[in-house]
Formats: sequence, structure tokens, C-alpha cells
Amino acid sequence: MDASTIAPVVAALAALGGVALTAYVQSRNQARNQTFLATSDSDKHLREQRTRDRQDSLNRLALMHKLVSKLQREFSITNLDILWRAKTTEEAYDNRYLAICGEADELRALAHLHEPAIHDEVERLHGQMNIFWGNFKNVLYQSLKGENVDHRSSCLSEAHAAAMEVGKLGEAVKRHLSERVRKVRDDG
Repeated sequence: MDASTIAPVVAALAALGGVALTAYVQSRNQARNQTFLATSDSDKHLREQRTRDRQDSLNRLALMHKLVSKLQREFSITNLDILWRAKTTEEAYDNRYLAICGEADELRALAHLHEPAIHDEVERLHGQMNIFWGNFKNVLYQSLKGENVDHRSSCLSEAHAAAMEVGKLGEAVKRHLSERVRKVRDDG
């Protein structure tokens, strides 16, 4: 074979080799780009999910704090005095109590499912609500019957004691919730 025949064959082989090499390099680059994009999308999705989860946690903790505050206010000595001076009927108080129990149940569920560290305190708070309710109902009953109810009456004293305990338990729960908010924010 002479050089004039070999040169076109070598040129054709070189061109084919160049095309094959270019195709291989492009294929590898495309695969790396797809892997990079998939990883980037996955990382972005995880960051967005963590942000949503953190915001959901903060919203849930704020709701729990509000519910505890509402329970503390409802089962306080101040509220007892307001309701008693307003001559609230037993039926009206029962209806009010049942309405607030729905919010207490929401707090109990949130504590049980999301904040088990405060579940026991929330359950004790709920128990004190019941004690308050029973004793205050007795205060209303005796008052409506015309009996003298004052600081020496056991039902009033026990309602006061339950209100004080609701306040203490509520403060302990709110301290925990505040610490959790700080932790969730710091972890973000």
C-alpha cells in the first residue's frame, strides 16, 4: 500500500476515533451533570422539608403555649371570682367547662404525640381542671341555695388549691415549650 491510500484510511480512522471519543466524553459529562442535578434537587428538597418541619414545630409549640395560657386563665382564682360574682349558673358553667375541655384535649393530644416530655404535667393539669370544676360547681350550688360560702368553705379552698396547681403546672409546661422553641430555632 502506498502512502496515498493509507493517509485517507488513517484520516477516516482518526475521525471515527475522534467522534467516538467525543461521544464518550459527552456521555460521561451528561451522566455527571444528571447525577449532580439529582443530588442538588434532593439536597434542596431536604432543606425545604427541614424548613417546613421546623416551622410546623414552631407553630405547634406556639399553639400549645397558647392553650396552656388559656387553661391557666380559665382555671384561675381570678376567673373563679369573676364567674362567682356574675352568679353563673351550674348549667352555664358546665357548658363553659365542656367547651374548654375540647381545647384541653387538643393540648393533651399534642403533648402525647409531639412533646412526651411534658405529657405527665399536662395530664396532671387536666386532673386539676377536673378538681377545680367539681369544687367550683359545689361553690355555685351552695351559693344558689343561699348557703354562705367563704374562705373557710372546703369547696372554695379546694377550688383555690386546684387553681394554684393549674398555674404552677402551666408555668412548668410553658417553660419546657419555651426551651423547645429555642432548641428548634437553634437547630435551624
